[in-house]
Amino acid sequence: MPKSRPVSCVEHGTPHPRRLGGAEAVVIIVVIAVSAALVAIVGMPLIVVLQLLAGAGLTAVLVVGLVTGVTTRWLRAALSALLSPTA
Repeated sequence: MPKSRPVSCVEHGTPHPRRLGGAEAVVIIVVIAVSAALVAIVGMPLIVVLQLLAGAGLTAVLVVGLVTGVTTRWLRAALSALLSPTA
């Protein structure tokens, strides 16, 4: 007689959200610590630190896009967003 399997309300085979790895978590913690140090110790205004983080993030996205060979349409949109004048 076949064994009965327990019924699960969770579908198997559905994609699960990916969790951060150790290296990714360390990078995030270091970025937050450096940002806090720039504001607290060096005395940089918070808006300047946020602009620095945004610029570094956009640069990282562009570099990863170039390295991985992202489609040119997506790269053009990212470049136009990066080079557009701010209000």
